[in-house]
Amino acid sequence: MIKINIDNLMNKKSISRYRLQQLTNWNYRRINALYNSKVKYITTEEIETLCNLLECSPGELIRIETKTEE
Repeated sequence: MIKINIDNLMNKKSISRYRLQQLTNWNYRRINALYNSKVKYITTEEIETLCNLLECSPGELIRIETKTEE
């Protein structure tokens, strides 16, 4: 499963969801979905914007979680 690692990156930069909304001009529903990794898609433009604001690479922003089989 692909996860957006935005919560950790925002915490490191001390950026709140409200502040990110102001900086990006995206609606709060979108910001909250990204923060909680509940998005169905993310555009390359959004990835670029987030990487620029959070000073990170796409690899730091997006991670793949694998489920371990029991």
